[in-house]
Amino acid sequence: MTELVCMIPVRRGSRGLTGKNTLSLCSRPLVEWTILQALAANIGSVVVCTNDPAVSEIATKHNCEIYDEPDELAEDTISMESVLLWALERYAELHGTKPTWLMLLQCTSPLKLSSHIRETWAVAKTGAFNSVFSVVPSAHCCWRLKDKIPSGEWPQASPLKRMTRQEAGQQWTENGAIYAFKVERFLVEETRFIPPMYLYEMPGWTAMQVDSPEDLALVEHVMRTRLTLGADGVRA
Repeated sequence: MTELVCMIPVRRGSRGLTGKNTLSLCSRPLVEWTILQALAANIGSVVVCTNDPAVSEIATKHNCEIYDEPDELAEDTISMESVLLWALERYAELHGTKPTWLMLLQCTSPLKLSSHIRETWAVAKTGAFNSVFSVVPSAHCCWRLKDKIPSGEWPQASPLKRMTRQEAGQQWTENGAIYAFKVERFLVEETRFIPPMYLYEMPGWTAMQVDSPEDLALVEHVMRTRLTLGADGVRA
């Protein structure tokens, strides 16, 4: 049985940034960075699931396995879990088995390094956890609208009374870059978050995700700095 598969789902279209997955970021299409990071990590096979011919062409150039995702699974109302369940069935059809672990790598979080991917896998393969996912340190004070009325969320001691930083303790936010989980448990729970879980902490500069033109410009600035400092085997 294959121990690990790295899965990169890439749907065509975007409400916030048209064609974002193939837009240029530091001289490469956005999706290509995650493909290169996964290949440089060298921890398992790399599969790209997409309904975008342009993405398929990029994946083909790097000898990735490609699954033609049905258009009905590429709608933005479809959960990532639904896409991954379909991809696992497709993998089983082609290989006669399912992997022990699946690692989801999202191309809209391109500031990860291949070393981050390897380190996540090092934690996962100990077998001590069912899910490992990447986070960044956070001190956000969150609000949401309930019936058009602002309502304070975490961290708070009671409604509209915010905790001090010391009371709240350390907080983390998902950066959307890396998720690894045991396939056997995922098929039962149908979620990436399966206790016991491990939060793999990444540097704060990896928090940015590409969803708008402004995001792309900011990520490009950080990426160029990161490439100058070293990007763990991945180059522009």
